[in-house]
Amino acid sequence: MKQKKLLDVSVSPKNIKVRSYCSLKISFSLDFDIPQDSLLNFRFRGGRNNKNDWYFLQVNDPNMNGFAQISIIPSISLIPLVITGKELIIKYIITEKLGIKKNSKIELRIVKTLAQSLVEMNKKIDIYLELPDKNKINFSNPPTLNLINDKFNHITILCPSIAIVNQKFKIILRIEDKYKNLVKDFRGKIELQYLNMDDALAVKIKDVQVHERFNGLFRIVDFSIPHSGIYLITCYHKIKTYISNPIKCVQIKPKKRLYWGYIHGHTNKSDGVRDPNEYFHNMIDAGLDFGTNTEHDHINETSDEDFNEIRTIVKKFYEENVFVSFFGYEYGKWFTGHGDICIYHYDDGIPIFRSEINKYNSPLKLNKNLRKYRDKILLISHHSALRAGYRNWDYFDNSIEKLVEIYSTWGNQECSFQDGNPLPPRYKFYGYGKHALKRGAILEKKGSFVRDALQKGYKLGFTAGGDDHFGLYPSGEIDPDDGLYPPGIMAIWAEKLTKKSIWNALNDRKCYGTTGPRVIIEFYLDSYFMGDIIELNKEKRLAKTRILNIGIISPINIIKLEIIRNNGVFHKILINRFMFVGRFEDNVPLKIIFLTHISQKERFVFYYLRFFLENDHMAWSSPIWVIQN
Repeated sequence: MKQKKLLDVSVSPKNIKVRSYCSLKISFSLDFDIPQDSLLNFRFRGGRNNKNDWYFLQVNDPNMNGFAQISIIPSISLIPLVITGKELIIKYIITEKLGIKKNSKIELRIVKTLAQSLVEMNKKIDIYLELPDKNKINFSNPPTLNLINDKFNHITILCPSIAIVNQKFKIILRIEDKYKNLVKDFRGKIELQYLNMDDALAVKIKDVQVHERFNGLFRIVDFSIPHSGIYLITCYHKIKTYISNPIKCVQIKPKKRLYWGYIHGHTNKSDGVRDPNEYFHNMIDAGLDFGTNTEHDHINETSDEDFNEIRTIVKKFYEENVFVSFFGYEYGKWFTGHGDICIYHYDDGIPIFRSEINKYNSPLKLNKNLRKYRDKILLISHHSALRAGYRNWDYFDNSIEKLVEIYSTWGNQECSFQDGNPLPPRYKFYGYGKHALKRGAILEKKGSFVRDALQKGYKLGFTAGGDDHFGLYPSGEIDPDDGLYPPGIMAIWAEKLTKKSIWNALNDRKCYGTTGPRVIIEFYLDSYFMGDIIELNKEKRLAKTRILNIGIISPINIIKLEIIRNNGVFHKILINRFMFVGRFEDNVPLKIIFLTHISQKERFVFYYLRFFLENDHMAWSSPIWVIQN
């Protein structure tokens, strides 16, 4: 695509509140002629780095919202065409025989269009030409505007899930609008307390008085709790109360702590919106403990130079005991059964294997080339059962692929809608709120669900994340680009907040995923923890009886728990409260319920937890396996 420059570019107004009805005027001129039958395109969403939920343009009724009209001096004949869906574009077909002459003044006016819900500085309105000879001309200086936050709506409070009595930890207060953008013009008093969930006793922490403009974010770094128990940080502003995620405060330093992260998202180095630096800053500002971006492996999207820059940025943001970052990318081939696989590197000595290169263009070839880096490489399959990007589980190497993304903006990949999945894999739908179209069709691929991989005997722990393209955390109610499901979040039980400890915990499957809420989940089979593989020959007592111990603390109501054994519901219990502790006994002899590994070299049984929470949220523990070779 050729690049040229627009002349005399102007946008009015320059600042627009998110999700407001706004009227725009965009004007410019060109220093070359545009021939007849060319297309002059104005794109408000869609394309490589222009993802959002800008809604509705039309060219038919000047009395209706979103009416767009172009004027060109000197006047010429044009035919407008509006494209909606993943892209929102007005295409003007130039029918004038002489086309648009050089230095003509072009002005596009739009009345009461509905702006996107994401704050974005210097948002580009893409303008490009499609010429009759099929060549395209892009412009290096498109018109830009600023999408600024809406008014204050709520306060999000983020805390560590595990604390130690009398040891200091950090509280983050995010002052947000309705769309979870930080509010930078907030003023007022915030009263902070901590609340014991057992006796509902509240103790005042401090008052925070905001007198002037700030960045929408407070950090309280020296807070501690004097007694063990389950706590919430509560926040009062005017007549409303806001609560944090739950905190489990313990007397003695635990062997493992719970850390939260997000390891599957995109920046403007592939098809995301944010610069990588802003992307990482936003993760830290959302109280995440670890995370990374995963740009696409295709060289036309992310160059070798881009990946080298990303490696540098990943190192810059790594700070032991503060934030753990590591390098990753997304290997992807749709409509092939190869699926999308996120690949993570422990160090810099590992090359990038691009799916477009013949030597690496299938999971079979990819695995062959990656085995030499075992223990320094980790693969995680994404949307495995989405029909367009499904994963064929016949091509699999459990020595380098130990986790699977059970949930993302593409839905729950655990099992089919017919088997009770309330968040099944879907394709796109568009719009927002009352303007949203009905969610797209369920597009499942039989045989590619997580349960299909587990049935084969693969030892896969669970993560949740996103395929996020916006770099804004915590995530909103839906993905503003694809309009599917809200991005999820993952938790890791690890000894320390260091790269080595987080990496080891990932490889040991000491992790779990939720659709967003920071739920504390503890799951044991006898003395073994989630992710463990137990050899029956070493624990023969388990052949007859196995004790499952479960603890969950949730920021929202837990509706029910299902204990899954070998992909079936072993036990179901209605909870309808915020905390649950349970002990369950499985007395069925293993010889009766053993499954056989696809290799025929092992028998096994596995257990995991599935939680249903209010507001259609879910959470899953990683499984525990008992095996016999």
